[in-house]
Amino acid sequence: MPIHVAASAGQNHWSGYVEPQPGLALPCTIIRGRRKGPKLLVTAGVHGAEYSSIEAARRLTALSPESILGELTILPVLNIKAFWAHLPYVNPLDGKNINRVFPGDAKGSASERLAAWVVNSAMSGMDGYVDLHCGDIIEALLPFAIFRDGDARSEELAAASGLSYVVRSSAGGHSYGAATAMGIPGVLLESGGNGLWSEDSVGLLVTGVERMLAKLGMLPDAARATTPAQRICRMAVTMAPASGFWHPAVSPGVTVERGATLGVIHDLVGSGQRTILADHAGPVLYHVTSLAISEGEPLVGVAI
Repeated sequence: MPIHVAASAGQNHWSGYVEPQPGLALPCTIIRGRRKGPKLLVTAGVHGAEYSSIEAARRLTALSPESILGELTILPVLNIKAFWAHLPYVNPLDGKNINRVFPGDAKGSASERLAAWVVNSAMSGMDGYVDLHCGDIIEALLPFAIFRDGDARSEELAAASGLSYVVRSSAGGHSYGAATAMGIPGVLLESGGNGLWSEDSVGLLVTGVERMLAKLGMLPDAARATTPAQRICRMAVTMAPASGFWHPAVSPGVTVERGATLGVIHDLVGSGQRTILADHAGPVLYHVTSLAISEGEPLVGVAI
């Protein structure tokens, strides 16, 4: 069932809590525009320490009902337990990454149940879906949008965000992919990182969502901004072949050639080291900034 809230006549801006699971209350805002129209769901805080995305969602809750058509639903902190614990990546209730278990399982673990609630309740009846993210505590990145490869409507919505890189992805388990599977255009936006938030990183996400609202016809009075030059691409992610101390040699925005040194993993004892080379040429979209790295974890993402 979709999210329903009690609203008196004329109450077009509702903020309160929804309870997807017993004992788990999540903040929620629903803004009903001056006339009926499309419905957009915005989520953030799937990863509880991605602060730029959470702050951007919070700011979007201040949009005036008179400024929009249709209905905007905002869930600014989905992984609320991780938010209060300042915990990257995972849900402390089960140790899982929520954005790897979509579309979820209503009878599964805490993360799987939450993902299933988002899909079956929050997404139900929507005409578009945007999941706001940023680099986590140990990640730095360039702003980019992601959409499910092969879905033209999602690609159009991602491009409408105005972010310079629009990434095709066929990875499973993600929120935007679950939306696409339901026939809903789904997009993930990234801006900011390293456990920090800034006016610039937050502003890019707010503006990106507003541009997408305009694309859907929900912000009819918005100025028609010129879409900047964009690169539609894929992202090649280099994984750690061993555990150790990670010393990156590149940073987001740097263009690397194939075979270039991305960084070095040093052994915890002794002088052994592994030099990590680029398998592809292109601009670096993100890299892990943590000194500690475990085998199989991502290191660097390159746009190809």
